[in-house]
Amino acid sequence: MNRQGAIGGWRRLNFLVMIGLGLAVFPATGVAAERPLPDTIQPAIQYLLKLTDDSRATTIESRELKPLIDFIRQDKSAGDQYFSTSDALLDPLVYHEFELRRPLATILAYAFNPRIPSHVLALSSIRQSYWKKINGQSQPFPQDIAERLADLPSPLVIHGIEHEEIAPDLNSGAYYSYDLVRTLVMCQVEGRAVWISLARQRDPSDVGRKGFVLGPDNGWDYLYSGEKGINKMGLGWVESYMYDAFSAIVYVQENDSTPLVRCGIFKWLRAGWSNMNFVKHSHIRRGLERYAGAFQEILESPHLPAPSRIAAVAGEISGMRLAQLKDRARRHLQSLKTRFGNEKQFPDKWYAQAVQNGTYLEQLTRPQLEAMVFLEYMKKALGRDPEQGSNLAMGRPVSEGTPP
Repeated sequence: MNRQGAIGGWRRLNFLVMIGLGLAVFPATGVAAERPLPDTIQPAIQYLLKLTDDSRATTIESRELKPLIDFIRQDKSAGDQYFSTSDALLDPLVYHEFELRRPLATILAYAFNPRIPSHVLALSSIRQSYWKKINGQSQPFPQDIAERLADLPSPLVIHGIEHEEIAPDLNSGAYYSYDLVRTLVMCQVEGRAVWISLARQRDPSDVGRKGFVLGPDNGWDYLYSGEKGINKMGLGWVESYMYDAFSAIVYVQENDSTPLVRCGIFKWLRAGWSNMNFVKHSHIRRGLERYAGAFQEILESPHLPAPSRIAAVAGEISGMRLAQLKDRARRHLQSLKTRFGNEKQFPDKWYAQAVQNGTYLEQLTRPQLEAMVFLEYMKKALGRDPEQGSNLAMGRPVSEGTPP
């Protein structure tokens, strides 16, 4: 197939390489009720957009957020889907909502803990993430964020730059890395604790690279080839990018005595190739559903270790010698070959050339190696890894603040 034929075939198949929040998107399998986002919340969305562009902002006007919080708390019909194609907002702006049966402080203790990788609750969507700057400085994320909820005399605003690399897209297998301008807000709105995570993609992403989802997506078993392109037959040459993205994740705690948080996500994305955007709101929505499902599963799991336990293991991983990380990664890759090597989607040719006979492990960065080992630990800790037992700080009691 020649290049023009490949492009035409791509369009006829409606094949998309898009992702949202670092999340996979793929053609929708059904159509649910779709409703426009109410006009009443548009000023609040615009306010949050401006906040991401103002790195000097140190506080917010909570009253500006009231219509937004009211909308998130509002009871909605099951299956309703909200989006906006208004000229006043990013287009298409998609909204997705879900509930977390944990206090807001618990969520913050995991997801915004300087000792825990920030993608700990997004393991199906993000390969690795880490903070590059906080409030303009190369410094770690602030300690004890969760404890500030108990005494918050005024809103807390944190600006930072975070690097993110996503898991493979479910349809194309492509994965991307990019920097995010992230703004975090903690405040009270009419007596309710609110946490807001804003992110705007800083520049176009690195070129999309070929990844592989092995087995069902909820198994979290992925391979990252490092090769440019996508892994669809005849379309491996495609150089795709995420051009721009914005997300606002708003957590609203019901009250101080109920362990229930309602989470509303607003997401917009431009992605494709040759400077063309192929994103539709249905594609973004499926990515948000993937993200929300894993977030709920991890946070509400009865097997989820305490934050101190995960932090201790993350510290052990970061303290490993490079040779140790590569050895753990090699065993992990061999395990994937053993489990999935006979399945159609397994890339036998790539594995033989890159892993068995090549220098694949030498090409991985330290953060990528650490992320692979951390994912291995989390799967075992949550009871979802078919290989039982681990030599990495598993089953050994650790007191608060004591390294494993």
